[in-house]
Amino acid sequence: MERTERLDDLERTEHKHWGPASGRGPASGRGPASGREPASGRGPASGGEPDGQNPETIRLPVFDLIDKTVKILNDNRKTLETYADVLQAYFHSALRDHEESLVNISTRVKGDSSLREKILRKNLYKRYAYPEGIIQNLSDLIGVRIQCRFLEEERLLYDALRDRFTQSCADGLYCEPEQPNIRLEMRGVQPQQQNNGYAIYRIDGMCGPVGHAVRFELQIKALVHVFWAEVEHEIIYKNNSYILMDSFMKQMLSSAYDNLRSVDRQLYLIYNQIQNQSEPEDSYLREASVRSLFAKAISDLFFRKMRDSLGFTLNFKRSCDILSRYILARQNPITHQPAQSLMDIFQRINRIAMADIDFEAPLALEAPFRGEEPFLNILADHLMMQMNADYDWNLFFRMLFTLEPGSNLEDFSNLLYMMRDRFCMEEIYEPLREFWSEEQIENFKQWLLVPLAHQLVADGTIQIIYEETFDTIVARLQTVVRDTAAMLRAGNFTPSRYTLWKP
Repeated sequence: MERTERLDDLERTEHKHWGPASGRGPASGRGPASGREPASGRGPASGGEPDGQNPETIRLPVFDLIDKTVKILNDNRKTLETYADVLQAYFHSALRDHEESLVNISTRVKGDSSLREKILRKNLYKRYAYPEGIIQNLSDLIGVRIQCRFLEEERLLYDALRDRFTQSCADGLYCEPEQPNIRLEMRGVQPQQQNNGYAIYRIDGMCGPVGHAVRFELQIKALVHVFWAEVEHEIIYKNNSYILMDSFMKQMLSSAYDNLRSVDRQLYLIYNQIQNQSEPEDSYLREASVRSLFAKAISDLFFRKMRDSLGFTLNFKRSCDILSRYILARQNPITHQPAQSLMDIFQRINRIAMADIDFEAPLALEAPFRGEEPFLNILADHLMMQMNADYDWNLFFRMLFTLEPGSNLEDFSNLLYMMRDRFCMEEIYEPLREFWSEEQIENFKQWLLVPLAHQLVADGTIQIIYEETFDTIVARLQTVVRDTAAMLRAGNFTPSRYTLWKP
């Protein structure tokens, strides 16, 4: 069904069990249409003595009111879900010129348990004696969340909506001139200040014809704010245990939030760097800049985490450089969907910023690694032994396992295969194609890689995964391949003549 048809259908939508919503806008609760009733003690929410009830079945009147309110909600849920679908489609269309900034637009109709909890937490049973009044004046009966990538983009999207909602309506709200059935309260200051002290773009709205509309709440949130809201909701607000919110607790929460904002800023700079350097001739500079910025983001994050865990820090900048190059190479954000790749990384770092990391705990794989090539197994056996014996390796793998989304075994395996692939690049062995089949070239690769693995194990330090080490090994392989091709051309190739990796 087309969006315009669905919006027109709102004119004909009827709601069961409740009258028209107030014409004074989402903040209104006054007047006969608002649903507000005097709490006289004589309505359904009255606390008077029940007549003719078995004492064992006596129930507080507030819970009868809650049950009736939930019933009205569920009787009208399908209609409300239709409104929610209309709102989602509308805002997708309204913000089509800003698709790059959008991560998602989602809607939801208030759930049963959420409504029950809100009636009690907000004392709505004291303000409205009848369930219709609660439903009519529930500002977030439908919730709409516009999710963007960066904090900077929250304002951009709000301004885009403000530029569209310019016509004043009879209920005091604003709409697009051609779409009066979706209206927003655009007179207030945005962003609003929440009780927790943080800012949020929260806009009240009405969906449907004036006098027969339902309320909805629109929020515009960057990934940082989405994640922080989940943390507060699940850990703080839903935890009804007695929590002493002393100055230390508040400082810790503030520090965690500041960490998230810092990560957002760094990745916003990375993204802008990509966007601003888009010419092909700038490709190398662009990749180098992104790697450096991402390495700094990793370094800043784990610097704070190590200081919190150990009370001091070590110099692990080189490991951050390696991880930056490795993760970005796997994501490949420079040439393939840079925004989505960076958003994936961004969400990962957001979650890490909120997690505790124990820098003293040993690391383990979920199962022993076993590859199909000797090179992989030789390196794997060594690295599994060094993982908890050499703190440089321990720190590197701790950061790798934390940053990458797979299991420890998957991350460990991916790293080994990346090393193998670096030494098996097709261009290294191209000179041999003139003389050998693919099978012969593959056998030759294995012949080269086994002594290479033993040499890397003999060195043992984390320097074996430094970029300059990789470059040196690739250059040595290219020399060996060129010499081999020359001997094949001359007809005097003898593999045993080579001592590959030692002077």
